[in-house]
Amino acid sequence: MTFEQAKKKITNMEFLHYADNVYRTKEFIVRQRVTFCVDDEGNNLLLSEDTYFARTPERDADFEFAFKLRKRLDGKRIRSASYTRQYVD
Repeated sequence: MTFEQAKKKITNMEFLHYADNVYRTKEFIVRQRVTFCVDDEGNNLLLSEDTYFARTPERDADFEFAFKLRKRLDGKRIRSASYTRQYVD
């Protein structure tokens, strides 16, 4: 696979779009968009907007292609004070 082919393949992976972190659970590939906030009292907070993509053989193959060099292939969640969830079939 050429560099251009790999770039095109990765660009088309929806779970990577605008992702700050991507990890995999038993049933989902999860995209995290993490935002640093300061509340009215000056406290620092991390907020996470999570999108859960149902695992399919195609998505799993894409995930493994994108993260094959990871020491911990499935990755892990960045902890946050609050989060929202959206599910994609």
